[in-house]
Amino acid sequence: MGEWITPEVVLWAAAALLAGLAAIASRFEAHRLAGAAGWACLAVFVLGSCVWLFADTYSHYYGQKEAALRVSYWGSYREHEMWKEIAAAFRERYPEIPLKREYITDRYEEKIQQLLLSNDAPDVMLFQDEPLPRFITSDKFQPLNDFCRTQGLEIQLDRDYWDTAVQSFRRGAQVYGIPIWGGDCLLIYNRDAFRNAGVPEPPPQWTMDEFLATCKRLTADTDGDGRLDRFAFDIPGWVYWLPFQYAFGSDYLDPTRTRWTLWGPEAEAAYQLWQDLRYKFHVAPQRAELTEGGNVAFMTGRVAMFVSGPWAMPPLNEAGVSFDIADIPSGPGGHGTRVTWDALVMFAGSTKKDWAWKFIHFATSLPAQEIVARYQRSVPALKAAKDAFIHANPKVQAKRFIDALAYARFQPITEHWMLMSREIGSETDLMLDNRQTPAETLRRLSRNPHLAKCFKMPETP
Repeated sequence: MGEWITPEVVLWAAAALLAGLAAIASRFEAHRLAGAAGWACLAVFVLGSCVWLFADTYSHYYGQKEAALRVSYWGSYREHEMWKEIAAAFRERYPEIPLKREYITDRYEEKIQQLLLSNDAPDVMLFQDEPLPRFITSDKFQPLNDFCRTQGLEIQLDRDYWDTAVQSFRRGAQVYGIPIWGGDCLLIYNRDAFRNAGVPEPPPQWTMDEFLATCKRLTADTDGDGRLDRFAFDIPGWVYWLPFQYAFGSDYLDPTRTRWTLWGPEAEAAYQLWQDLRYKFHVAPQRAELTEGGNVAFMTGRVAMFVSGPWAMPPLNEAGVSFDIADIPSGPGGHGTRVTWDALVMFAGSTKKDWAWKFIHFATSLPAQEIVARYQRSVPALKAAKDAFIHANPKVQAKRFIDALAYARFQPITEHWMLMSREIGSETDLMLDNRQTPAETLRRLSRNPHLAKCFKMPETP
């Protein structure tokens, strides 16, 4: 048959035949047959027109979806470019596997959850460590232990990947995700702000007292109008304050993640410093004291330091900001920082599990991990790619993100993470607005009825 005989042409030909039948029936006064043939003609003609108008669209969004290996991810445009490079390298290795990237730019977890509920999820999904416990209880994620032993596509997690990355996606004996990248939180500082203030840059392994003294020297009214123009530190939310929490020897949950431990003198000291940086020492801006966002304030030198991970580096590099990396200061609890990881997970309902594993294996192997390293978005989860990460940006001490993995600690992640984060955030916001004391904040959290349904709470006065 010729290429011109397409589905819509066949349908239109059928419509023409029905129209002819309607005309003949009408001539012989078979009105009922004529009416039925006429309506059938109209329906078939409309169907043919719809096929002509929308067949390509359907094929792109649905036909291709069925034929191709679907991979979903989120991120900035630069991260999207990174995924394009990884996908291109994968196609070069496996040209026989059609690949469809699904870039979800907003409300990623919510959309993935909807796709999982409808059993229409991508075959491979980028996933964070925080929501993982809540999602794996649905049995929608494929356990990967057996896949890790696939001949020729083996993965030695405990040998080749950072320990915290592996443990973040392991529940009991089961592996639910292969870590791809992540990072720990350190201090990012503006070198020009330090130079303009005449303050030495942070030394390695500094203490909380040295940090506070540096903050006081950095903070200044540079134009003499009675208002502070340069602040030392941008106050973070509770998740980014975790490194300081650990430095004071405090944590939110016990190792079993069932008992609430945010109580006592260590927790109060950590929360007191958090508030004091803004109000007692005034080295961090209050909410009304910055008219620009935190990123702009840092780039322009109005804020000298903030807490973040390697994901903060790409936009600073692109903006040409002179910055570097400093350790979190140590405190009574020693050194500590928060570490977070992302992994690739496999949809349990995938019909292309062999292809999916080939992609996961490739994306977490050295060629793809070196692409990740070059973009500086995160620390590659594969240890062998650490040198590529360190040398990708020789202007900064990126090695400190690698070194900090030795003392980095897990976040207090449970299946109740979202609830916990919401309740902590609402209470600490009140404290950071000076509307309640650290002691009151800790007491209110320990008596929170929503948290009490999920955790064993301490007895507090």
